Amino acid sequence: MAQLSTAGKSPATQRAIRSDLLQFCTWWEQMHQRPFDLTQVVERDLRAWKVFRQQDEGTAPATINRGLSTLRRLCTWAVEQRLLTENPVKEVADIASTPVSPRSLPDQAVDALLRAPRVEPDPRLRLRDEALLALLVCAGVRIQEACDAQLRDLDLASGTLVVRSGKGGKARRLPLHSEAQRTLSRYLQEVRCPDGLPPIGSEQERAPLLVGMQRAVAGRPLVPGIKTRVARQRIAQLGQIAATQLEEAAIRERDLARAEQLRAWARQLATASPHQLRHSLRGACSRQGRSFLKCSGCLAIADSRRQGSI
Repeated sequence: MAQLSTAGKSPATQRAIRSDLLQFCTWWEQMHQRPFDLTQVVERDLRAWKVFRQQDEGTAPATINRGLSTLRRLCTWAVEQRLLTENPVKEVADIASTPVSPRSLPDQAVDALLRAPRVEPDPRLRLRDEALLALLVCAGVRIQEACDAQLRDLDLASGTLVVRSGKGGKARRLPLHSEAQRTLSRYLQEVRCPDGLPPIGSEQERAPLLVGMQRAVAGRPLVPGIKTRVARQRIAQLGQIAATQLEEAAIRERDLARAEQLRAWARQLATASPHQLRHSLRGACSRQGRSFLKCSGCLAIADSRRQGSI
């Protein structure tokens, strides 16, 4: 893991690698009914694990291929350390998959999603959800970047957000839409920092921007920080809420074509992901006449005309 860190891998990538290794070791132990021993791993183990992941668990090809890549690196290291005489993963091919560009959500679906937090009865959670969506939709940050954002990273005076450790460990400064600035300002004043922002340069300024809620504790207190898993689940919940609202609107709509359009947006929102919101920002930029390169600065992606593909 130290080699992964020095290789410039992000914390999220390192967690994924640890998860891949733990999953394979657990499977190997269950399959062979004995403690895991790297020196005993052979090619047929990898092929059996690959079939198990694909057919029994229904794991996505990209996830399986990532696991194979992790295991190749592990076994390459083991060969170099003379723990293995040969790399058992060398001849195990990745699962073929067709690259598919992430689907973006239409503006109307994004608008419905932004309205979804209004049904939340707890004003603290409602404002937190609105702040999370503002970061994802209006700034185009990744879900991990939103969860990692600190109080010091948000500069409402200049209307910018600093991402300190993006993909590949790269930092960048993002512009914030005026609506996002208003949403985040209200969140800070009413939820995150009702007594005022911490002093500049203080340790409190390094605290997470977003908060979580301890639902199992009396009074449901807020705590600094929200896990990526929880944030993903919340986006999925909000997508379901927005989808239900659009389905209900479709039932009331007399125009059949309009009703079918509402149902189509609802189906998209029912499976909406944070990654789709990033690409929805790019689509909105194009429709509003903003240059692709300006949007790619927010999204931290390469210009496909110069780099090949996104």
